[in-house]
Amino acid sequence: METALSDTPRAPASAPDAVLQLRVPAERGALEPARLAVLRFLQPWALGARALFNVELVLEETLVNASLHAFDGPGPHAVALRVQVQPDAVLLRFEDGGRAFDPLQAARRAPPASIADAQPGGLGLMLVRRLARSVEYRRLDGRNVLTIAVARG
Repeated sequence: METALSDTPRAPASAPDAVLQLRVPAERGALEPARLAVLRFLQPWALGARALFNVELVLEETLVNASLHAFDGPGPHAVALRVQVQPDAVLLRFEDGGRAFDPLQAARRAPPASIADAQPGGLGLMLVRRLARSVEYRRLDGRNVLTIAVARG
């Protein structure tokens, strides 16, 4: 079972469109190493706390959903993650060979009326939609390609 992340060299910190690419195993244990790799990569850009929080939330929700719901049968399965820093946004691109799932077409759940009515799960997509500047989904050659832009400011 693959547990380590594999990454490709990144552009120097001074590059306007620096990129990090990771192959993240589709398992919950891979989330923390992926999160730490992304945070190390973003460190030279000194993003504010809000932008970093939004990046982390998008990363966690998307990778956890892929590990829990995207694949049929035993693995190993992986998600290709591409993080690109642009002047006004951080782009996170997730690509996997799992079942087709367009998060933009998923029904929006109404928030619970009270704590007693709350059910675990199902609100992550709502949070991602709310915190992202943009969300784009495509199905290309049997693969899910989800691109989420998070504002840098």
